[in-house]
Amino acid sequence: MIAHLKGTIRSKSADHIVVDVQGVGYQIFVSLNTLYELPPEEMEASLHIHTHIREEAWQLFGFLNSAEKNLFQQLLKVNGVGPKLAMTILSGRTVHEISQAIAGQEAALLKTIPGIGQKTAERILLDLKGKIGPAAAGNFPQMPPGKGNIFEEALSALTHLGYTRPQAELALSRVEKREALVLKEVIRQGLKNLARN
Repeated sequence: MIAHLKGTIRSKSADHIVVDVQGVGYQIFVSLNTLYELPPEEMEASLHIHTHIREEAWQLFGFLNSAEKNLFQQLLKVNGVGPKLAMTILSGRTVHEISQAIAGQEAALLKTIPGIGQKTAERILLDLKGKIGPAAAGNFPQMPPGKGNIFEEALSALTHLGYTRPQAELALSRVEKREALVLKEVIRQGLKNLARN
């Protein structure tokens, strides 16, 4: 069973990447949160792996952090949630938001994710109740004076990458506030914060 892979990213697609490990290319399905935090093609990456075995194929699912992998594996235990839907859930919201929704039994938040209806949301909440604790909530400072335009541009960039506006706003609210911040650095830190959730 493959649990970890480290190699060179050969290609990226909307839902998967190909990683070359000593001449062998592995197709690894990833969430949008992981995809946008990965380094560019031809750079090295290290991923936590979940191996999903089906009759017709073995599928690999990759994660940059153990929190996302653990949540993915918990979602697979829910009746009616397979790997594809679990990845859709992880792409639609951050680990922090999903964990908070489950801990607070908030079906409405889960239903904002494409492909999740009332019945599926309720099943997730019921099956995972008490198994996933809420992520630590921090105090999110306001944007520094004079930096509104940069943060608005960064917010636009993150939403165009596929993140929801609440995801992007939460990630940017955690960006270290400095006078010399430039747009590229704000986006980089925002992506980094998204990957930590």
